[in-house]
Amino acid sequence: MGAAERDEEERTHWRERVRLLDPSRLVFVDECGTNVGLAPLRARAPRGERAFGKAPRNRGKNTTLLAGMGLRGMGPCLAVEGGTIKAVFEA
Repeated sequence: MGAAERDEEERTHWRERVRLLDPSRLVFVDECGTNVGLAPLRARAPRGERAFGKAPRNRGKNTTLLAGMGLRGMGPCLAVEGGTIKAVFEA
């Protein structure tokens, strides 16, 4: 399955326009988040033995990572507790 909003004609136009840009001036910013309290829902154990594990009880807030990447590799990174709001992203 493909994304319903994917428009191949629009993607082709974008590739034509971006081809004119100097790649050394481009920086891509990515955001991802996780929670340190995430734990698997299932476990494995040898046959006949009980699977046992521990997970944090108080999960706390999400941790968000913002990073920039260009031709020279990874650029500035920022980790914040909680979600990303406009002020954090702009900083």
